[in-house]
Amino acid sequence: MLTILNIFRRKPRVVPLTEPVGTRMPTELSRGSAYLIREKKPEFSFQIFSSLVRGQCASCEHPDAFNCESIGCEECTLKCPCKSCNQKRAQGLCFTTLHPEQIRNRYVLQITPIFWISRRSGGQMAVNSLEVMADITARFLDKSKNPVVLLDGLELLVVMNGFVQVIRFLRDIMEMVFISRGILIVPVNPSALSEREMALIERDMQEIPAEWR
Repeated sequence: MLTILNIFRRKPRVVPLTEPVGTRMPTELSRGSAYLIREKKPEFSFQIFSSLVRGQCASCEHPDAFNCESIGCEECTLKCPCKSCNQKRAQGLCFTTLHPEQIRNRYVLQITPIFWISRRSGGQMAVNSLEVMADITARFLDKSKNPVVLLDGLELLVVMNGFVQVIRFLRDIMEMVFISRGILIVPVNPSALSEREMALIERDMQEIPAEWR
């Protein structure tokens, strides 16, 4: 029989999954890097994230091979040049203050794990603890071969936990992403934070290349 203690000890399930190809990427962001995107609403950040997890490898020599790709492609027995490719397509993990279904519908993310940062209990995919979010990220990075993490909602996390705790959390996530050769994307509304806070956040982060906008 489940006890109350066992229920609270349950960890949210996170499995790295690969989305069906939806676009061809003109370039790639550097792996093992964290990127800051200054914007009031995280629209450009989600566009980049979606493009990465739904895109082909920028150096793919067989762009037409993906026309038939669907979920379960790895079980297909048809001959395909990409099955001998040593590159791994990106797999995404997303934390956001927006409802996951809204994100899935808008950016066509079918199977990417999306966690909702919310004060209220909203099922297994709702989180409001920095410790839980760090644990989810660590397990995802450990399993994925080419991980991309989108951390939306930094401003709300500051309100809920205080800036000191959030900057420590962000540093931990950045270190994990660097070690795992992943990519971290962090949208931030500069007007919601002080100049000092923004300076600390952007200290070890890169800007998204201008040509992507």
